[in-house]
This record gives sequence, C-alpha cells and structure tokens, in this order.
Amino acid sequence: MLNTVFESFNEAIRRFDYDYIYIDSIFLAIWLGFLIKHKKGNAIKFGIFTGFVTYLIDAIVWWNSPAGNNYPIGTMIREYWIGGVQVPQTLGIYFWPKFGADFMMTFSYSLFAFGWLWIMFENYVKRNFKEILLFTGMIFGFWLVTPFLSNLITLDDTLVISIRHMDTQMITWTVNFIVGYTLFFVIYVSGKFRKRDLKLFGYVFLLGCLGAFFMEFPLFISGIRPTGIAFLLYDTLLMFNQGAPYLYILYAEIFPYLAKKLKKNKYAKIELLTTN
Repeated sequence: MLNTVFESFNEAIRRFDYDYIYIDSIFLAIWLGFLIKHKKGNAIKFGIFTGFVTYLIDAIVWWNSPAGNNYPIGTMIREYWIGGVQVPQTLGIYFWPKFGADFMMTFSYSLFAFGWLWIMFENYVKRNFKEILLFTGMIFGFWLVTPFLSNLITLDDTLVISIRHMDTQMITWTVNFIVGYTLFFVIYVSGKFRKRDLKLFGYVFLLGCLGAFFMEFPLFISGIRPTGIAFLLYDTLLMFNQGAPYLYILYAEIFPYLAKKLKKNKYAKIELLTTN
C-alpha cells in the first residue's frame, strides 16, 4: 500500500475542460485589476519574473526532458493530451492549445501565487490584516470556484489531460526544500547574520503550505487531480515550500541590494554628467 502511495506522488495529473483556462484568465484579469488598484506594482513584477522562470522550467525544459528509465523511450517529463490526442513534440496545430494550457499553469499561476506571496511578505512587517484577508480570500476563492464553473459552463469542453512525470524530480524537490530552509535558518534564526526571528521562519513555512493548498485543494475536491489525500498533504507541505525560502531571500535581501546598486550607479552617472 505504501508503495502505491509513493508511486502516485510521481504522477501529477490534471484532467479539465479547456474552458477552465478561459475562466482562469477572466479571474486573472480581475486579480491584476485589484493589484493595480491597490498599487501593488512590485507584486505584479514579481509574478511576471517568476512566470518566466516557471514557464521556462515547465513548458520548455520539462517538455523537452526525458521522464527517465522507468518510462518508454520518448516519454518526456511534461506531456499533454488535448481532445483525446497526445500533443506531439513538434506541436504543429497544437501550438496555441498547448500555449494556453502552459500559460494557465505557469504565468497565470505565478501572477496569482507569487503576487500573493509578495503581498504576504510585505505584511510580515506592516501587518495590514485587511489586506491579508482581501488578497488571500481572492486567490483562494478564484481557484476554488474555477473548476466548478468550468463544469457548469459548456464554452469549450475539449478535454485536456496534463501529466508531469516526477520520478527524476522528487530528489530535486527534497533537496531544494532542505537546502532552502537550512539557508533560511542560518540567515534569520541562527543569529549569525540577523537578529533571531523564529516567527519569520514559521511565517514563511506557513505561507508555503497555504500557497500549495490553495491550488491543490480545489483540484482535489473537483476531481481534476485524480489523486488521494496523501498527495494533497505531500504537495501542501513540499511543493510551494521548495521555493518559498529562496523567494523570501530574493524579496528581503537580493532585490533591495540590486535596487541600491542601480540607484547608486544612476546617481553616479548623473554626477558625472553634471561635472563634465
């Protein structure tokens, strides 16, 4: 039984109608509208940045990487079936249908999830609970109703099956998780570089769990993700948390450092021009 459970972790499957993508796009437009209204430009930029990264990994690298020795030759990590036909590597007429699915699972996901994460990072200090509840409720609410609206609406019932064969990725996920939180602990909890802040460690870990749960729970209860509760719990703990500590370090350390460097270089250029 345990072997069956662990084997199921290696096969991340989604089955949904194509109009799921259209509904998701409508909610994405509303989400971006709210971010703009509340002047969350940095959250949008963060979502775009991570969107390019996730698209590169999922739609390009995984699409062109063999799934491993446990699969037939020619099986890639990421595979699609659209309208009952397996999408070929050469794509052809399936370029745009695949792009739509890729966009939803990478760029749209990133603008939602990582835009929300940026706002939650900001609120560790400013503690604007109204803002926390607003944006958390929006992202979870949108993702929760999307699969059920897709079932009710018959806009485009073309079946999309997405499979991610994770045999060769599970070790990478685990290493990312361990290294990320070890680095986070050294920087923010050990007291060697910053004042000890164990609450921050717990806060970022909780955000990582919530970010994954918000996506996986609607897929689970709607049947889009045909896996059991064990897969839901596994993804909730590990999927988003393999990146959360690195993203906080980007947010709190690297981006501010780069911004200061750019600002310093800008002022240096202005000073040089004015003295010549």
